[in-house]
Amino acid sequence: MWIYRGSLEKWLGMRIRSERPGDPLEALLSRYPVYKYTYTPGALLIREHVDLFKRAYEDKAGVIRVTLDLGLSLSKVFVGGCGVYIEGLEICLEDLDRSVEDGFIYKILGGRLARLDLYGDGKYYKIKPVSIDRAPTIEINGIQMHRTVGIDPWRDSQTKVSALGRVRGLRVLEIGTGLGYTASNLIIKGAGRVITIERDRNVLDIATMNPWSRMLGDSRISIVVGDALDILPSLCDGCFDKILHDPPRISVAEHLYSLDFYRELYRVLRGGGFVFHYTGEPGKHSNVSYLKGVKNRLSMAGFYRLEWVDRAKGFLAFKGRD
Repeated sequence: MWIYRGSLEKWLGMRIRSERPGDPLEALLSRYPVYKYTYTPGALLIREHVDLFKRAYEDKAGVIRVTLDLGLSLSKVFVGGCGVYIEGLEICLEDLDRSVEDGFIYKILGGRLARLDLYGDGKYYKIKPVSIDRAPTIEINGIQMHRTVGIDPWRDSQTKVSALGRVRGLRVLEIGTGLGYTASNLIIKGAGRVITIERDRNVLDIATMNPWSRMLGDSRISIVVGDALDILPSLCDGCFDKILHDPPRISVAEHLYSLDFYRELYRVLRGGGFVFHYTGEPGKHSNVSYLKGVKNRLSMAGFYRLEWVDRAKGFLAFKGRD
């Protein structure tokens, strides 16, 4: 089996579709590119798999059951010959041992083993495993986009969604799609409609390789490609019942922490609604003054009853009824 060591660009491409104008919100969204998410199937392998296969080979196990989608299901893998048989392909253990590096995820694509990382727009992206049976995170220029200490990325997203409380049947705006874990959990909790905004198309492209991102293809989710600071002024007043604001760290996207941006969040939120704003852990990196600034600007934008949600590491900010 030939081991493919190239980038993912040849496997990826923008998937854009147009939203049909319906209500005023949909008409406004038709002005922007909407990403059509399509999952690319294929078995996933990490270094932990190689070590497992080597033990099974030494034990002459014959057949083992193992997850090939990071914990979402179990598959049969036949052990024999020069190694293992996966998706009808014989892969020699020697090739796997030499090629599969720790800290990376690999995917069988078109009979080849591709490493799930890429360079684009001056940045380096990779899907990073946290365990053989947990949702991975994404790293951009070495910065992880999820908490992974004492919590896995999927549960990290669940805590953010739970901070919003009831969402069944509601229209929710999310800032920062990423791998789609929060949007997915909003749908799991019954949200009627999720509009999620992502500036970085490379993030969305690499998410098509991640089985934990598959719910981004749900018809109730629309992924708008663009900068939220540019898009929000075009959205109607009170369009959303709740908002989940999950920006990158302030050093990367300072404008998403600005007073002007918070005022736009306030405007597009209906009266009586609230926003959960993920900020990260207070004080861990001398961020006490930074959190105070976030809280003050949210208050200046009109929000009240600002509450710190420790389990989700962010502020819950309420908007008074009109």
